[in-house]
Amino acid sequence: MNGKSVPSELTQAPSLACRLSGLFNFRRLKVWLWWLGIFLLIAGAMFIEVQTSVLQSWFFTSTNARLFYTLKDGRSEEILFPRSGPFDERRGYSKITAFQTKLEYQGYRVTKQVRQSETMLTLLDRGISPPYFERPDTGLEIIGADGSMLFQYAQADFLFKKVSAIPPLLVKTLLFLENRDLDHPATPWQNPVIEWDRIIKAGFYYVAGKLSLPVPLQGGSTLAVQLEKFRHSPNGRTDTPAEKLRQVVGASLKAYREGANTKAWRERIVLDYLNTVPLAAAPGYGEIHGLGEGLHAWFGMRLEDVVRDLNAPGQSAAKVRAFKHVLALLISVRAPSVLLVEERESLEEKVGQFSRLMARDGLIDAEFAAALQATPITFLSAGPLPPQPSSVKNKAANAIRYSMMESLGVHNLYDLNRLHLRVDSTIDVPLQKRVTDFIHSLADKKITASLGLNGERMLENDDPSKLIYSFLLVEATPAGNLVRVQADNFAAPFDFNRSVKLELGSTAKLRTLVHYLEVVAELHKELSVLEGKELKQRFNAARDPLTRWAAESLLADKQLALQPFLDKAMERRYSASPHETFFTGGGVHHFENFDSKDDGQVFDLRDAFRNSTNLVFVRLMRDLVSYHRARLPYDYQDVLDNPANPDRVKMLQEIAEEESRAALRRAYQNFSKQSPDEIVKRLLGARGNIERRLTILFFAWKIGSDQAALTDWLAKYQVNTAQLDIGKLYRAFDNPRLTLVDYAYLLGLHPLDLWCASEFRRDPNLKWEKLWADSSEARRLGSAWLLSSRAQRAQDLRLRIRMEKEAFQRMAPYWQRLGFPFKTLVPTYATAIGSSSDRPIALADLVGILVNDGVRRPSTTLTKVHFAAGTPYETLLEAKPLKGEHVLPVEVARTARQAMAVVVEQGTARRLNGVFRLSSGEVLTVGGKTGSGDNRFETFNRAGGVVTSRATNRTATFVFYIGSRYFGVLTAYVQGREAGNYHFTSGLPVTVLKYLAPAIIARMENKSIERLPLAAAVTPSVAPGTEPVSSAAKPLPTATTHP
Repeated sequence: MNGKSVPSELTQAPSLACRLSGLFNFRRLKVWLWWLGIFLLIAGAMFIEVQTSVLQSWFFTSTNARLFYTLKDGRSEEILFPRSGPFDERRGYSKITAFQTKLEYQGYRVTKQVRQSETMLTLLDRGISPPYFERPDTGLEIIGADGSMLFQYAQADFLFKKVSAIPPLLVKTLLFLENRDLDHPATPWQNPVIEWDRIIKAGFYYVAGKLSLPVPLQGGSTLAVQLEKFRHSPNGRTDTPAEKLRQVVGASLKAYREGANTKAWRERIVLDYLNTVPLAAAPGYGEIHGLGEGLHAWFGMRLEDVVRDLNAPGQSAAKVRAFKHVLALLISVRAPSVLLVEERESLEEKVGQFSRLMARDGLIDAEFAAALQATPITFLSAGPLPPQPSSVKNKAANAIRYSMMESLGVHNLYDLNRLHLRVDSTIDVPLQKRVTDFIHSLADKKITASLGLNGERMLENDDPSKLIYSFLLVEATPAGNLVRVQADNFAAPFDFNRSVKLELGSTAKLRTLVHYLEVVAELHKELSVLEGKELKQRFNAARDPLTRWAAESLLADKQLALQPFLDKAMERRYSASPHETFFTGGGVHHFENFDSKDDGQVFDLRDAFRNSTNLVFVRLMRDLVSYHRARLPYDYQDVLDNPANPDRVKMLQEIAEEESRAALRRAYQNFSKQSPDEIVKRLLGARGNIERRLTILFFAWKIGSDQAALTDWLAKYQVNTAQLDIGKLYRAFDNPRLTLVDYAYLLGLHPLDLWCASEFRRDPNLKWEKLWADSSEARRLGSAWLLSSRAQRAQDLRLRIRMEKEAFQRMAPYWQRLGFPFKTLVPTYATAIGSSSDRPIALADLVGILVNDGVRRPSTTLTKVHFAAGTPYETLLEAKPLKGEHVLPVEVARTARQAMAVVVEQGTARRLNGVFRLSSGEVLTVGGKTGSGDNRFETFNRAGGVVTSRATNRTATFVFYIGSRYFGVLTAYVQGREAGNYHFTSGLPVTVLKYLAPAIIARMENKSIERLPLAAAVTPSVAPGTEPVSSAAKPLPTATTHP
């Protein structure tokens, strides 16, 4: 050993352990200290964030920089729409895709649509509403052709325009109730959406409630979150934590939309909340949004009055009442349907409670609080009508709204008015207003007298306030027929031009003339290609006057072109004699001319149209019916002459089946839901010899088989059988050869009445389908007489009626192609003078075809449809140019226009001759057709004499064109029994149009209309009453009907 001590392993071990232990503890301490530092840093950051919202302002501001949208041409593939939410539903944002699809199907195309940024698309895909300026005053707007407002559904009177307009007491009250820290943030960039103390408190109460602890349920939503909820959450509710998160994110993005400083947004929250908060729905009024509308709908108070009272210094009864009702609405927000509708007493209690709390906190003084509690909440007994422009003087806008409602598939005007939608129309607003004011003024007797409208064949001192005037003016353009004016003075939201069905008298002569010219052009096309021999054969084989005339004319001049051929057709002559009876419309009729001076004359068609001669057009219609009858798919003459003709047999069987079905249907309606005894009494009637009729029923219905059964049957209906010879009655009718038809004849009944009564006697609950299925034998027996060879006269009558109906069925598509609004024509020659009725706008459609040289272009009132302007959902659609359909040869259209021009130059509308003179001195060509209808309900005796006659309405119409671009129709109408007191004819609408001429000319020359005076009352060159200003058709059925 060298004397040095060498430590052993045992002596070294404790020292190493101590060192390692110290090192371990130091490192753990460092970790702990590190984590403590992290925790303190995070806690500090959270504390600072809670107090200042620095990170939130940075995050949401930077996110907003990536949330943008731009409006570009064409359809967008980079756009999403909100899924739901009351605000998005009401304004239509969530329905734009469906609206767009419907409009594109109807001929619109998207010309501009928003492109959303990728971040905004992601946001919308997550169900979060993007930040944008949400106007409180959106609604339907209809713009006129000149850019002026035709209709606007905006409730500006219910809105606060800016924050400074809100009374300070109202702002303080709202914040006291809902968001007390909103007006004093710690920093300018603090997030107004989140208040952590409210969230923690609400969370605590939520958890405690889940644990069934007795704590009140309290929400943590600030005003900003509430706004987001009732605007953009499904049904305006928070159903899940995820929905609450969407609300917070959406509201926060809006708070920082304009930058990190949220001061302006805090003020905006108060303004938007008061303007749009939902306040339930009032019966007969609808949904209510905003304090101003709530005051109006629930209490009948005007916002401006409430604001004035709340701003007044000191205390007054008016101020107390105003504040009481404002406070009631603000408190009711938490459960508006309950507190405002179902439990109004609870609302009164809650207002008292909050009044005391506000006094305790010094917001109001005790005296004011006591006055509030002493003042009752006064609800309206019935809600007022929603504010909207009058539909009586806004008919063009009304028509457009109904059109848009149908186009978009919206259920009612209430929903349509609330869409964020702007519609560009073709209406000339100044002219529309001028015409509307003028026709409304014609209800004043002094005005009608000053205008000379009280003359003969006009008002004749009758009450002018009963008259309805309607006016339609359309401009023909390459883009289509654009409606410039659509007005009437009918005191209801009813489109008189489009919706009413009227007999418009001799305006039907225009349709008849155009159809005649169309048929002539058709014959020219068909026959002009034939050689002489073939043409001669067609002439000899012609079965109608028009074909015979056309073939004869072309035989005389093979080179005759269409225009001279039509001119020649206008020279065809007809008698105006009323001394002929016409079998038409199922019976024999005779007709009269308006002017008896025409009775003994023969007119060519040009003069007859000018003078509106009835009998000429009745005979022309007879020729047209012959033309179509000759082209039916059978030989009509052989059908009438040859009893063995298979078409005759088939037609008679069909006629018999139709008559049987009609008879059985009447019987079914008569006997269904009646007891057996009631059926018997109905058949017996009030006539005598009841025992005889009962006996016939006994055998017809096979009640029994012996005299004893007959005796019981008679006794059942109180017949004194002791005084009757039952055996004689039994023998008289117990004849096995008697059939259903025989028994029906003996009773004076239709066989199907007797059979149907029998069936219902057995089964009172019988259904139509079963009755029809079981009736084949009864129908065969009931119609056998008609199919018998002995009934040829009755057969021929029915065949002639059937052929006339089929001829009119063949004619109807020609009329419909030219705008006739109904599916069928009334099968009578009187259709030529108005019996098939018409609509004013359909007449104008016909004249539009003539003005456009035979091209039919639909009339339109809309050019653009603009959804959600200024929002991320903005979509603009425009109507595609309407392609016209060539429905008439140009020559036919020009010939008809020339005939209409003669009516104005020399005929029934000549008081308009020279009226439409431009400032340059040019006189525009005006053409038209007059028509009057004295429409009555009449009953006749067997000889055809009138038994009763009751007026149902009276009409006078003038359909016209002015120059090469404008056309329209003007109608005067009086309805009901009072119509019998009026004698006006078409001279009335012609004269009214004369007074509207200066305004229409000003429109043509783009001059101001607003200050344009009415035309002075000018004495017509021909005094009213000295000219046949109308050709009021008076078909007088005097006919014997067929058996």
